Amino acid sequence: MENVMSTGVESWSAESFAEMSAMSPFVGSEVILTVVAVVVWIVWQIWQIKAENAGYDELEAKL
Repeated sequence: MENVMSTGVESWSAESFAEMSAMSPFVGSEVILTVVAVVVWIVWQIWQIKAENAGYDELEAKL
């Protein structure tokens, strides 16, 4: 019977693990993706603070 789905692991021996490469995409880009995520988060925080302050100032001006 033919395997329909496979992880690519033929054997669970120690030798086969040494020959295996990474099984996930974008290996090695974790640091870059983390930096991008932090920068996007900081920009969003600044934008949110400015938007909330503008709304607060508008309400304060009506008083």
